[in-house]
Amino acid sequence: MDIEPLKKIGLSDGEITVYLAILKLGLITVGPMIKETKLQSSSVYHILDALLEKGIISFEVKNKRKYFYVVSPERLLDFIEEKKKLLEEEKQQIEKIMPQLAVLREITKKPIQEVLIFEGWRGILSAFKEAYKELKPGSTAYAYTITKEFGGADPDQVRWLINKVRILRENLNKKFKQKISMKIIAEKDSEIGKDQSKTSFTKVKFIEKHYTNPAVVNIYGDITIIAIWLKNPIAFYIHSKEVAESFKNNFELLWEISK
Repeated sequence: MDIEPLKKIGLSDGEITVYLAILKLGLITVGPMIKETKLQSSSVYHILDALLEKGIISFEVKNKRKYFYVVSPERLLDFIEEKKKLLEEEKQQIEKIMPQLAVLREITKKPIQEVLIFEGWRGILSAFKEAYKELKPGSTAYAYTITKEFGGADPDQVRWLINKVRILRENLNKKFKQKISMKIIAEKDSEIGKDQSKTSFTKVKFIEKHYTNPAVVNIYGDITIIAIWLKNPIAFYIHSKEVAESFKNNFELLWEISK
């Protein structure tokens, strides 16, 4: 496989080596990864952190061990667009190797998981992109509660993420005849809550601070994303109808007392 296109979008030699190793081996722990790549363990851990931040890999925990996997080869195309809008020629080069990456992905499909973990801003954006793929025309998504302080996160990064997620919703509604609507509960006087209320097909209510918490719960059909705003944010992606219904019931209770 020609790896030059991967280099041109900003992946280092080490990141490419680890990325392709995960594609080849599927759901994998660090030990076999070190053996496959022949890289030092300290380098592999550093590279995994970088790939997680870019949002092109994720991991799940089994028996207190992390198993890594490639989120989706198509994530590379998104990464190109977000990284300085690279030249069209570079995008075409990546598209040329996408079929090969997809074949590797099919060979080593990850088993169906119930809980996934995403780290970093781009990683969390990948979680939302996966969730939006599950939404059906005419469905309603839910989010609560958006605080004013953004937890310990950089406010600009939070605004960037929320704007990206809003664009995902707007793009889907351009395709769907039956629009996707959004219900949001935000802390009273929340800047983001006020801004979201101006978005089409979106209803926002506000609630007093003592009902809020640092985690933001997002419900998309049977998918629940619990995002915790920290300096290095983390999101839990849960695919469970029962869990989604439980959080939705909690949302409805809060919705009734919100204004």
